[in-house]
Amino acid sequence: MTELFWINPFIALFIGILISFLFRKINARIQSRRGPVIRVPPAWRDINRTKIFQPLYDILKLFSKDTFIPEKASLLFIIGPVMALVCAVLATLFVPIAGISFDYSFGLVVLIYLLMGEILCVIVGGITSGSLFAVIGGVREIELMLTNEIPFILGTFALAISYDSLSVNDMMGFNLITNPFAAVVVFLSILVKLHIKPFDISDAESEIVSGLTTEYSGKLLGTIEITKQMMAFVLVALFADLFLWVPSSGLGAWVVFFVGVGFTSVMIAMVHSLFGRFRIDQATWWLLRVPLVLSVIAVFWAAAWRYVL
Repeated sequence: MTELFWINPFIALFIGILISFLFRKINARIQSRRGPVIRVPPAWRDINRTKIFQPLYDILKLFSKDTFIPEKASLLFIIGPVMALVCAVLATLFVPIAGISFDYSFGLVVLIYLLMGEILCVIVGGITSGSLFAVIGGVREIELMLTNEIPFILGTFALAISYDSLSVNDMMGFNLITNPFAAVVVFLSILVKLHIKPFDISDAESEIVSGLTTEYSGKLLGTIEITKQMMAFVLVALFADLFLWVPSSGLGAWVVFFVGVGFTSVMIAMVHSLFGRFRIDQATWWLLRVPLVLSVIAVFWAAAWRYVL
């Protein structure tokens, strides 16, 4: 099945849109709002058949609008979102979808570089717009990235120690039981990477408009939104593969994969709905105290599990 890895970007975009809808739906329900409807009443059918694909409609709307380039923006303002999308598309190739992926012996290392490259491209593109809001958002994003990447890397490499492999395919399993510390660390890191509350500091609407994406519009903003949907899928699917995977094949593999993705998405959506936003100093200090310490424990736990127990 690994030879079908080229379909991963298409599946990632489709499921990423569904994950975005799920986030909106759960957020609305927890806040006692109706939210996007799944079954449209008969009187509304001339308007739309369903709201499940509302994130897709938003993207299509952006691509139908004009793109405005700030006067002070450099060429990197345009290149940044495009390169971020390229990183996101390539990242989907290394994340197994029901066991389908580009099975590379150093896949985890490449995936980590691609995840870092995606956000770095957005940062570079945003700060070159000349917007003060984008600069503030960029500074916050860099601070979060510096305090979050080490726990994320240590959390995933703890599994690499357990399996003696850097291939994501080889590391798949129900590692939530065998190394719960790594599972907690990676989950917290995913919250930061997806800008989930309490870590949505770099694009806090009430403070800095939209942060790095404040000056983006039209097709460039649509490109960024596509990247967000694909990154949501990549990170959710990565957690499901590494910590919730039960060895399966055929139809069973797809069932296990989608159950894992659905469970992880619901947990992320609930965290986003139930927590308030950290200040940047609170977030960085908390990340240095909790996930970093847990990631070190996860590494020692993995080493002890493999070499001692």
